[in-house]
Amino acid sequence: MEYYIYSSVMVFMILLGFSNSFVGGSKQRPLILWWYSGIYPHDGDEVNLVKCGKVKCLSSASRRYLADSRTRVIIFYGSRLSPRDLPLPRADHHQWALFHEESPMNNYILSHGEFMELFNHTATFSRMSDYPITTHSIYSLRYLTERMPTPLETKNRKIKNENLAPILYIQSHCNVASDRDNYVRELMKYIKVDSYGKCLHDKDLPLEMTDPMTSFQSESFYDFISQYKFHLAFENAICGDYFTEKITRPLHVGSIPIYHGSPTIRDWMPNNRTIILVNDYKSPKYLAQYINYLNDKDDEYEKYLEYKNPGGVTNQRLLNTLMTRDWGTQDEKMYKYNDEDKDTYFAGFECHLCRTLWESETEESSVPRKYIANSSHMDCPNPYPSVGDRQRKLPYDYWGPMNYQQVYEDDKIRASAVRKMLQMKETDSNKFWDYYQELLEERQLHRVNDEL
Repeated sequence: MEYYIYSSVMVFMILLGFSNSFVGGSKQRPLILWWYSGIYPHDGDEVNLVKCGKVKCLSSASRRYLADSRTRVIIFYGSRLSPRDLPLPRADHHQWALFHEESPMNNYILSHGEFMELFNHTATFSRMSDYPITTHSIYSLRYLTERMPTPLETKNRKIKNENLAPILYIQSHCNVASDRDNYVRELMKYIKVDSYGKCLHDKDLPLEMTDPMTSFQSESFYDFISQYKFHLAFENAICGDYFTEKITRPLHVGSIPIYHGSPTIRDWMPNNRTIILVNDYKSPKYLAQYINYLNDKDDEYEKYLEYKNPGGVTNQRLLNTLMTRDWGTQDEKMYKYNDEDKDTYFAGFECHLCRTLWESETEESSVPRKYIANSSHMDCPNPYPSVGDRQRKLPYDYWGPMNYQQVYEDDKIRASAVRKMLQMKETDSNKFWDYYQELLEERQLHRVNDEL
Protein backbone atom coordinates (compact mmCIF):
# COMPACT_ATOMS: atom_id res chain seq x y z
CA MET A 1 0.00 0.00 0.00
CA GLU A 2 2.82 2.42 0.91
CA TYR A 3 4.58 1.64 -2.40
CA TYR A 4 1.34 2.32 -4.30
CA ILE A 5 0.87 5.69 -2.61
CA TYR A 6 4.52 6.63 -3.20
CA SER A 7 4.32 5.59 -6.84
CA SER A 8 1.07 7.50 -7.37
CA VAL A 9 2.56 10.65 -5.87
CA MET A 10 5.66 10.36 -8.04
CA VAL A 11 3.60 9.84 -11.19
CA PHE A 12 1.49 12.89 -10.34
CA MET A 13 4.61 14.98 -9.67
CA ILE A 14 6.05 13.98 -13.03
CA LEU A 15 2.72 14.85 -14.64
CA LEU A 16 3.00 18.32 -13.10
CA GLY A 17 6.53 18.94 -14.31
CA PHE A 18 8.62 18.34 -11.21
CA SER A 19 11.95 17.66 -12.85
CA ASN A 20 14.40 19.28 -10.44
CA SER A 21 17.18 20.36 -12.80
CA PHE A 22 17.33 22.09 -16.13
CA VAL A 23 17.40 19.72 -19.09
CA GLY A 24 20.72 17.98 -19.37
CA GLY A 25 21.77 19.27 -15.96
CA SER A 26 23.22 22.40 -17.57
CA LYS A 27 23.15 25.88 -16.12
CA GLN A 28 21.78 27.41 -19.30
CA ARG A 29 19.17 30.11 -18.84
CA PRO A 30 15.66 28.68 -18.62
CA LEU A 31 13.10 29.86 -21.15
CA ILE A 32 9.62 31.03 -20.17
CA LEU A 33 7.04 30.55 -22.92
CA TRP A 34 3.92 32.71 -23.07
CA TRP A 35 1.22 30.58 -24.70
CA TYR A 36 -0.77 33.65 -25.80
CA SER A 37 1.10 36.54 -27.38
CA GLY A 38 -1.60 39.09 -26.51
CA ILE A 39 -0.30 39.52 -22.95
CA TYR A 40 3.41 39.11 -23.75
CA PRO A 41 5.20 41.92 -21.87
CA HIS A 42 7.91 42.43 -24.49
CA ASP A 43 8.21 43.69 -28.06
CA GLY A 44 7.92 41.00 -30.71
CA ASP A 45 7.38 37.34 -29.91
CA GLU A 46 10.88 35.96 -30.37
CA VAL A 47 13.37 35.36 -27.55
CA ASN A 48 14.00 38.20 -25.11
CA LEU A 49 16.47 38.30 -22.25
CA VAL A 50 14.73 38.97 -18.93
CA LYS A 51 16.75 40.41 -16.04
CA CYS A 52 15.25 39.79 -12.61
CA GLY A 53 17.64 41.06 -9.99
CA LYS A 54 20.58 38.66 -9.81
CA VAL A 55 19.11 36.09 -12.20
CA LYS A 56 18.29 36.08 -15.89
CA CYS A 57 15.90 34.03 -17.99
CA LEU A 58 14.80 33.89 -21.58
CA SER A 59 11.25 34.68 -22.64
CA SER A 60 9.26 34.14 -25.81
CA ALA A 61 5.70 34.12 -27.13
CA SER A 62 6.55 31.97 -30.13
CA ARG A 63 5.12 28.48 -29.81
CA ARG A 64 7.93 27.04 -31.87
CA TYR A 65 10.00 27.15 -28.67
CA LEU A 66 7.75 24.58 -27.01
CA ALA A 67 10.14 21.81 -28.06
CA ASP A 68 13.24 23.82 -27.10
CA SER A 69 15.21 22.07 -24.36
CA ARG A 70 15.52 25.35 -22.45
CA THR A 71 11.76 25.82 -22.06
CA ARG A 72 10.81 25.31 -18.43
CA VAL A 73 7.56 27.18 -17.81
CA ILE A 74 4.53 27.83 -20.00
CA ILE A 75 2.28 30.73 -18.99
CA PHE A 76 -1.44 30.57 -19.79
CA TYR A 77 -3.91 33.45 -19.66
CA GLY A 78 -7.07 32.30 -17.91
CA SER A 79 -9.63 34.09 -20.06
CA ARG A 80 -8.21 32.55 -23.24
CA LEU A 81 -7.29 29.13 -21.92
CA SER A 82 -9.04 26.32 -23.78
CA PRO A 83 -8.84 22.54 -23.20
CA ARG A 84 -8.54 22.20 -26.98
CA ASP A 85 -5.41 24.36 -27.09
CA LEU A 86 -2.94 22.81 -24.66
CA PRO A 87 0.73 21.95 -25.26
CA LEU A 88 0.44 18.16 -25.32
CA PRO A 89 1.92 15.82 -24.49
CA ARG A 90 3.11 17.59 -21.39
CA ALA A 91 6.86 17.15 -21.05
CA ASP A 92 8.15 16.00 -17.66
CA HIS A 93 10.27 19.13 -17.29
CA HIS A 94 7.49 21.57 -18.25
CA GLN A 95 5.82 23.52 -15.47
CA TRP A 96 2.54 25.28 -16.14
CA ALA A 97 1.69 28.75 -14.84
CA LEU A 98 -1.68 30.50 -14.81
CA PHE A 99 -2.34 34.23 -14.95
CA HIS A 100 -5.94 35.27 -14.33
CA GLU A 101 -7.13 38.59 -12.98
CA GLU A 102 -10.49 38.74 -14.76
CA SER A 103 -13.96 37.47 -13.91
CA PRO A 104 -14.40 33.74 -13.25
CA MET A 105 -17.35 33.97 -15.66
CA ASN A 106 -14.78 34.11 -18.47
CA ASN A 107 -13.71 30.53 -17.76
CA TYR A 108 -15.42 28.65 -14.93
CA ILE A 109 -13.23 25.60 -15.51
CA LEU A 110 -10.62 27.47 -13.44
CA SER A 111 -12.89 27.28 -10.39
CA HIS A 112 -12.47 23.52 -10.08
CA GLY A 113 -9.65 21.87 -8.15
CA GLU A 114 -9.11 19.08 -10.68
CA PHE A 115 -8.14 21.66 -13.26
CA MET A 116 -6.23 24.07 -11.00
CA GLU A 117 -4.05 21.23 -9.70
CA LEU A 118 -2.52 20.97 -13.17
CA PHE A 119 -0.73 24.28 -12.57
CA ASN A 120 2.53 24.72 -10.72
CA HIS A 121 2.37 28.50 -10.36
CA THR A 122 -0.45 31.04 -10.26
CA ALA A 123 -1.01 34.78 -10.39
CA THR A 124 -4.69 35.39 -9.67
CA PHE A 125 -6.95 37.75 -7.75
CA SER A 126 -6.81 35.36 -4.77
CA ARG A 127 -4.39 36.11 -1.95
CA MET A 128 -3.74 32.35 -1.85
CA SER A 129 -2.03 32.35 -5.25
CA ASP A 130 1.75 32.27 -5.56
CA TYR A 131 1.88 35.80 -6.95
CA PRO A 132 -1.30 37.55 -5.76
CA ILE A 133 -2.64 40.41 -7.87
CA THR A 134 -5.64 40.97 -5.62
CA THR A 135 -5.27 44.76 -5.57
CA HIS A 136 -4.84 45.25 -9.32
CA SER A 137 -7.83 47.63 -9.47
CA ILE A 138 -6.36 49.78 -6.67
CA TYR A 139 -3.84 51.58 -8.82
CA SER A 140 -2.22 53.27 -5.83
CA LEU A 141 -3.10 54.81 -2.49
CA ARG A 142 -3.30 58.18 -4.23
CA TYR A 143 -6.01 56.83 -6.52
CA LEU A 144 -8.21 56.30 -3.47
CA THR A 145 -7.46 59.51 -1.62
CA GLU A 146 -6.37 62.43 -3.79
CA ARG A 147 -9.66 63.21 -5.61
CA MET A 148 -11.94 65.12 -3.29
CA PRO A 149 -15.65 64.24 -3.16
CA THR A 150 -18.36 66.49 -4.51
CA PRO A 151 -19.42 68.69 -1.55
CA LEU A 152 -22.24 67.11 0.40
CA GLU A 153 -24.40 70.20 0.15
CA THR A 154 -24.16 69.93 -3.65
CA LYS A 155 -25.23 66.27 -3.56
CA ASN A 156 -28.15 67.08 -1.29
CA ARG A 157 -29.23 69.99 -3.47
CA LYS A 158 -29.26 67.83 -6.61
CA ILE A 159 -31.46 65.26 -4.88
CA LYS A 160 -33.88 67.96 -3.73
CA ASN A 161 -33.94 70.26 -6.76
CA GLU A 162 -32.85 68.16 -9.76
CA ASN A 163 -34.72 64.94 -9.03
CA LEU A 164 -31.48 62.98 -8.67
CA ALA A 165 -31.82 59.65 -6.89
CA PRO A 166 -29.54 59.04 -3.91
CA ILE A 167 -28.26 55.85 -5.59
CA LEU A 168 -26.54 55.29 -8.94
CA TYR A 169 -26.52 52.01 -10.91
CA ILE A 170 -24.71 51.60 -14.25
CA GLN A 171 -24.63 48.11 -15.76
CA SER A 172 -25.13 46.88 -19.31
CA HIS A 173 -24.13 43.24 -18.86
CA CYS A 174 -27.38 41.83 -17.50
CA ASN A 175 -28.24 38.52 -15.84
CA VAL A 176 -24.68 37.71 -14.81
CA ALA A 177 -23.49 35.06 -12.38
CA SER A 178 -23.86 37.26 -9.28
CA ASP A 179 -27.56 37.80 -10.06
CA ARG A 180 -27.09 41.49 -9.27
CA ASP A 181 -30.02 42.74 -11.35
CA ASN A 182 -32.56 40.77 -9.33
CA TYR A 183 -31.26 42.30 -6.11
CA VAL A 184 -31.32 45.82 -7.52
CA ARG A 185 -34.82 45.28 -8.92
CA GLU A 186 -36.01 44.37 -5.42
CA LEU A 187 -34.13 47.30 -3.85
CA MET A 188 -35.87 49.72 -6.25
CA LYS A 189 -39.17 48.89 -4.56
CA TYR A 190 -38.00 50.66 -1.41
CA ILE A 191 -35.68 53.47 -2.54
CA LYS A 192 -35.10 55.48 -5.68
CA VAL A 193 -32.24 54.33 -7.93
CA ASP A 194 -31.08 55.99 -11.15
CA SER A 195 -30.15 53.17 -13.55
CA TYR A 196 -28.25 54.32 -16.63
CA GLY A 197 -27.11 51.07 -18.26
CA LYS A 198 -29.09 48.57 -20.30
CA CYS A 199 -29.90 46.61 -17.15
CA LEU A 200 -33.01 47.99 -15.40
CA HIS A 201 -32.62 51.12 -17.53
CA ASP A 202 -34.59 54.19 -16.51
CA LYS A 203 -32.24 57.09 -17.36
CA ASP A 204 -29.97 57.92 -20.28
CA LEU A 205 -26.29 58.72 -19.92
CA PRO A 206 -25.00 61.83 -21.66
CA LEU A 207 -24.19 60.84 -25.25
CA GLU A 208 -20.44 61.35 -24.80
CA MET A 209 -20.41 58.81 -21.95
CA THR A 210 -22.21 55.90 -23.60
CA ASP A 211 -19.06 54.01 -24.64
CA PRO A 212 -17.49 52.50 -21.49
CA MET A 213 -14.23 51.72 -23.29
CA THR A 214 -13.54 55.39 -23.98
CA SER A 215 -15.43 57.33 -21.33
CA PHE A 216 -15.55 55.40 -18.06
CA GLN A 217 -12.07 56.55 -17.04
CA SER A 218 -12.57 60.16 -18.12
CA GLU A 219 -12.73 63.08 -15.71
CA SER A 220 -16.13 64.06 -17.09
CA PHE A 221 -17.49 60.62 -16.21
CA TYR A 222 -15.95 60.83 -12.74
CA ASP A 223 -17.60 64.23 -12.27
CA PHE A 224 -20.92 62.76 -13.36
CA ILE A 225 -20.94 59.77 -10.99
CA SER A 226 -19.51 61.81 -8.09
CA GLN A 227 -22.83 63.69 -7.90
CA TYR A 228 -24.42 60.61 -6.38
CA LYS A 229 -24.26 59.96 -2.66
CA PHE A 230 -24.32 56.17 -3.11
CA HIS A 231 -23.10 53.86 -5.85
CA LEU A 232 -24.29 50.29 -6.38
CA ALA A 233 -21.00 48.41 -6.78
CA PHE A 234 -22.06 44.89 -7.70
CA GLU A 235 -19.51 42.47 -9.17
CA ASN A 236 -20.55 40.13 -11.98
CA ALA A 237 -19.42 37.07 -10.01
CA ILE A 238 -18.67 36.07 -6.42
CA CYS A 239 -15.20 34.82 -5.43
CA GLY A 240 -13.12 35.12 -2.29
CA ASP A 241 -10.83 38.02 -3.24
CA TYR A 242 -12.32 39.03 -6.58
CA PHE A 243 -13.05 42.75 -6.74
CA THR A 244 -12.73 45.25 -9.55
CA GLU A 245 -13.16 48.88 -10.56
CA LYS A 246 -16.82 48.39 -9.65
CA ILE A 247 -15.83 49.30 -6.10
CA THR A 248 -12.60 51.25 -6.55
CA ARG A 249 -14.17 53.77 -8.97
CA PRO A 250 -16.78 55.05 -6.46
CA LEU A 251 -14.07 55.14 -3.80
CA HIS A 252 -11.99 57.27 -6.16
CA VAL A 253 -14.76 59.85 -6.66
CA GLY A 254 -16.08 59.81 -3.09
CA SER A 255 -19.45 58.11 -3.55
CA ILE A 256 -20.25 55.49 -0.91
CA PRO A 257 -20.19 52.00 -2.46
CA ILE A 258 -23.09 49.67 -1.71
CA TYR A 259 -21.23 46.45 -2.36
CA HIS A 260 -22.13 42.93 -3.44
CA GLY A 261 -19.24 40.67 -4.37
CA SER A 262 -16.15 39.42 -2.59
CA PRO A 263 -16.98 38.20 0.94
CA THR A 264 -13.49 39.31 2.02
CA ILE A 265 -13.73 42.84 0.62
CA ARG A 266 -13.33 44.55 4.00
CA ASP A 267 -9.78 43.17 4.13
CA TRP A 268 -8.88 45.52 1.26
CA MET A 269 -10.80 48.68 2.12
CA PRO A 270 -9.18 51.91 3.41
CA ASN A 271 -10.71 51.57 6.88
CA ASN A 272 -13.46 49.69 8.67
CA ARG A 273 -16.18 52.18 7.68
CA THR A 274 -15.82 52.77 3.97
CA ILE A 275 -18.49 50.66 2.29
CA ILE A 276 -21.98 49.30 2.86
CA LEU A 277 -22.13 45.53 2.46
CA VAL A 278 -25.33 44.07 1.03
CA ASN A 279 -24.79 40.83 2.96
CA ASP A 280 -24.99 42.71 6.27
CA TYR A 281 -28.72 43.21 5.73
CA LYS A 282 -31.52 40.66 5.91
CA SER A 283 -33.13 41.88 2.70
CA PRO A 284 -33.12 44.78 0.21
CA LYS A 285 -35.88 46.37 2.29
CA TYR A 286 -33.63 46.57 5.37
CA LEU A 287 -30.74 47.84 3.26
CA ALA A 288 -32.95 50.61 1.86
CA GLN A 289 -33.91 51.65 5.40
CA TYR A 290 -30.25 52.11 6.33
CA ILE A 291 -29.46 54.05 3.16
CA ASN A 292 -32.41 56.35 3.83
CA TYR A 293 -31.06 56.87 7.34
CA LEU A 294 -27.62 57.88 6.02
CA ASN A 295 -29.19 60.03 3.34
CA ASP A 296 -30.91 62.07 6.07
CA LYS A 297 -27.94 62.20 8.49
CA ASP A 298 -25.11 64.24 7.00
CA ASP A 299 -22.75 63.67 9.93
CA GLU A 300 -23.18 59.88 9.70
CA TYR A 301 -22.83 59.96 5.92
CA GLU A 302 -19.53 61.84 6.05
CA LYS A 303 -17.98 59.24 8.36
CA TYR A 304 -17.83 56.93 5.32
CA LEU A 305 -15.62 59.46 3.51
CA GLU A 306 -13.01 59.92 6.24
CA TYR A 307 -10.54 57.82 4.22
CA LYS A 308 -10.14 60.92 2.02
CA ASN A 309 -8.64 62.84 4.97
CA PRO A 310 -4.94 62.74 5.92
CA GLY A 311 -4.36 59.56 7.92
CA GLY A 312 -7.82 58.29 6.99
CA VAL A 313 -6.50 55.06 5.50
CA THR A 314 -5.88 52.86 8.52
CA ASN A 315 -6.05 49.34 7.04
CA GLN A 316 -2.50 48.08 7.58
CA ARG A 317 -2.96 45.07 5.30
CA LEU A 318 -3.89 47.37 2.42
CA LEU A 319 -1.07 49.81 3.15
CA ASN A 320 1.53 47.03 3.36
CA THR A 321 0.29 45.34 0.19
CA LEU A 322 0.37 48.53 -1.87
CA MET A 323 3.81 49.39 -0.51
CA THR A 324 5.46 45.99 -1.05
CA ARG A 325 3.95 44.74 -4.31
CA ASP A 326 6.58 44.80 -7.04
CA TRP A 327 4.21 45.62 -9.90
CA GLY A 328 2.24 48.62 -11.06
CA THR A 329 -0.91 48.99 -13.09
CA GLN A 330 -1.29 47.38 -16.49
CA ASP A 331 -3.79 50.06 -17.55
CA GLU A 332 -2.05 52.72 -19.64
CA LYS A 333 -4.66 55.31 -18.67
CA MET A 334 -3.71 54.81 -15.03
CA TYR A 335 0.09 54.90 -15.33
CA LYS A 336 0.05 58.31 -13.65
CA TYR A 337 -0.90 56.59 -10.40
CA ASN A 338 2.16 54.34 -10.30
CA ASP A 339 4.05 55.52 -7.24
CA GLU A 340 7.28 54.15 -8.70
CA ASP A 341 8.43 53.04 -12.11
CA LYS A 342 7.27 49.47 -11.55
CA ASP A 343 6.79 46.76 -14.14
CA THR A 344 3.34 45.60 -15.17
CA TYR A 345 1.98 42.60 -13.31
CA PHE A 346 2.63 40.45 -16.40
CA ALA A 347 6.33 41.29 -16.26
CA GLY A 348 6.31 40.95 -12.48
CA PHE A 349 4.90 37.42 -12.66
CA GLU A 350 7.48 36.51 -15.29
CA CYS A 351 10.30 37.58 -12.98
CA HIS A 352 8.68 35.70 -10.09
CA LEU A 353 8.81 32.55 -12.22
CA CYS A 354 12.38 33.24 -13.29
CA ARG A 355 13.55 33.58 -9.69
CA THR A 356 11.61 30.48 -8.66
CA LEU A 357 13.25 28.43 -11.41
CA TRP A 358 16.73 29.44 -10.31
CA GLU A 359 15.93 28.88 -6.63
CA SER A 360 14.80 25.34 -7.44
CA GLU A 361 17.93 24.71 -9.46
CA THR A 362 20.29 25.84 -6.71
CA GLU A 363 18.64 23.90 -3.88
CA GLU A 364 20.88 21.20 -2.46
CA SER A 365 18.03 18.78 -1.78
CA SER A 366 17.40 16.10 -4.38
CA VAL A 367 13.68 16.27 -3.58
CA PRO A 368 11.91 18.61 -6.00
CA ARG A 369 10.02 21.57 -4.59
CA LYS A 370 6.30 20.95 -4.69
CA TYR A 371 4.49 23.75 -6.47
CA ILE A 372 0.90 22.73 -7.00
CA ALA A 373 -2.08 25.08 -7.25
CA ASN A 374 -5.52 24.30 -5.87
CA SER A 375 -9.06 25.66 -5.97
CA SER A 376 -8.28 28.24 -3.27
CA HIS A 377 -6.21 30.08 -5.87
CA MET A 378 -9.57 31.15 -7.33
CA ASP A 379 -12.09 30.41 -4.53
CA CYS A 380 -15.25 30.69 -6.64
CA PRO A 381 -18.37 28.74 -5.59
CA ASN A 382 -21.23 27.75 -7.87
CA PRO A 383 -23.31 30.87 -8.65
CA TYR A 384 -26.44 31.32 -6.56
CA PRO A 385 -29.38 33.77 -6.45
CA SER A 386 -28.69 37.13 -4.82
CA VAL A 387 -32.10 37.36 -3.19
CA GLY A 388 -34.99 35.02 -2.41
CA ASP A 389 -34.95 31.26 -2.86
CA ARG A 390 -31.36 29.97 -3.02
CA GLN A 391 -32.56 27.00 -5.08
CA ARG A 392 -33.92 29.25 -7.81
CA LYS A 393 -32.33 28.95 -11.23
CA LEU A 394 -30.52 32.05 -12.42
CA PRO A 395 -31.81 33.79 -15.56
CA TYR A 396 -29.93 33.41 -18.82
CA ASP A 397 -27.08 35.82 -19.55
CA TYR A 398 -28.15 38.88 -21.55
CA TRP A 399 -25.04 38.77 -23.79
CA GLY A 400 -25.14 35.07 -24.57
CA PRO A 401 -27.83 32.51 -23.73
CA MET A 402 -26.26 30.59 -20.86
CA ASN A 403 -27.10 29.69 -17.31
CA TYR A 404 -24.02 30.10 -15.14
CA GLN A 405 -25.04 27.46 -12.63
CA GLN A 406 -25.14 24.92 -15.44
CA VAL A 407 -21.90 26.25 -16.94
CA TYR A 408 -20.20 25.81 -13.55
CA GLU A 409 -21.32 22.17 -13.28
CA ASP A 410 -20.47 21.39 -16.91
CA ASP A 411 -17.00 22.85 -16.46
CA LYS A 412 -16.43 20.52 -13.53
CA ILE A 413 -16.80 17.61 -15.97
CA ARG A 414 -14.56 19.40 -18.47
CA ALA A 415 -11.92 19.76 -15.75
CA SER A 416 -12.01 16.00 -15.17
CA ALA A 417 -11.74 15.40 -18.91
CA VAL A 418 -8.61 17.54 -19.17
CA ARG A 419 -7.09 15.76 -16.18
CA LYS A 420 -7.74 12.38 -17.79
CA MET A 421 -6.36 13.60 -21.10
CA LEU A 422 -3.05 14.46 -19.43
CA GLN A 423 -2.93 11.24 -17.43
CA MET A 424 -3.33 9.29 -20.66
CA LYS A 425 -0.40 11.22 -22.18
CA GLU A 426 -2.65 12.45 -24.97
CA THR A 427 -0.73 14.13 -27.80
CA ASP A 428 -3.61 16.01 -29.45
CA SER A 429 -5.68 18.44 -27.36
CA ASN A 430 -8.29 18.54 -30.13
CA LYS A 431 -9.39 15.14 -28.82
CA PHE A 432 -10.60 16.82 -25.64
CA TRP A 433 -14.25 16.42 -26.66
CA ASP A 434 -13.78 12.65 -26.94
CA TYR A 435 -12.66 12.53 -23.30
CA TYR A 436 -15.46 14.87 -22.27
CA GLN A 437 -18.11 12.82 -24.06
CA GLU A 438 -16.80 9.63 -22.47
CA LEU A 439 -17.14 11.12 -18.99
CA LEU A 440 -20.62 12.40 -19.77
CA GLU A 441 -21.73 8.95 -20.85
CA GLU A 442 -20.21 7.38 -17.72
CA ARG A 443 -22.08 9.82 -15.48
CA GLN A 444 -25.33 9.28 -17.31
CA LEU A 445 -24.91 5.52 -16.91
CA HIS A 446 -24.25 5.91 -13.18
CA ARG A 447 -27.34 8.11 -12.88
CA VAL A 448 -29.49 5.48 -14.59
CA ASN A 449 -28.08 2.73 -12.36
CA ASP A 450 -28.76 4.82 -9.25
CA GLU A 451 -32.38 5.23 -10.28
CA LEU A 452 -32.91 1.49 -10.82
